[in-house]
Amino acid sequence: MGLRVSEALAFATQCRRSGVLRVREQVRRTAHRADCPDRFGPLKHRTPGAYRDVPLPASLEREIDAHLRRWGATLVGGREVLFARRGVAAGTMPTATTYGPDFRRAVRAAGLLGRDRAPRYTPHTLRHFFASTALAHGVPLHEVSRWLGHASIKTTVDIYGHLVPAAWERCWQALEQALGPAPADASAAPWTPTGWPRLLDRRWIRSAESGFAQVTAESSMFRFISSPPPGTAAGL
Repeated sequence: MGLRVSEALAFATQCRRSGVLRVREQVRRTAHRADCPDRFGPLKHRTPGAYRDVPLPASLEREIDAHLRRWGATLVGGREVLFARRGVAAGTMPTATTYGPDFRRAVRAAGLLGRDRAPRYTPHTLRHFFASTALAHGVPLHEVSRWLGHASIKTTVDIYGHLVPAAWERCWQALEQALGPAPADASAAPWTPTGWPRLLDRRWIRSAESGFAQVTAESSMFRFISSPPPGTAAGL
């Protein structure tokens, strides 16, 4: 779901909504220590009480339900968390650091190893998988940035911008369609208002809300008027 490790470890039953995961907190770096006074803190780059909502697919909801049926939830700090530590460490929470060895053991047990027999994945790999999968399927970059909890969309662009090269092609096609040569079967030549300076590649685009818009390729300018000029063909 694109969560940071510390956010995923703080997952509680209270975070679930219908089709949505509400990310409210993260575990603190000292949450594994018995003397930690508050094991949960605000999200990174956010003030206390701030949250973000992330899409929660039905398949993952079923996995959460299966986990709860087998392991249940543990009450820590007034929250029914799924990943509390057990045994002698009961009442404490794993952290991004202490959870690492457990994750590596699980990856090894699943046989997900590289050629050097080292685990191929880390907890942060799952965050990258979420982002790259969403972008590869055309989800807008600004939405992915919001779900990841980045402070700025620039961070998302710097990390994942190379995964959306199709945007260049879409932009070329859109601009060519708007500013390229008119089709051979175009209707009568557009009306030219007297007194206006002569501009290159002038076209008229019909707009349902704004009347007519004159697109000037040379100056990259739109001129809007409220109604069609007298004598202008209706089918431009």
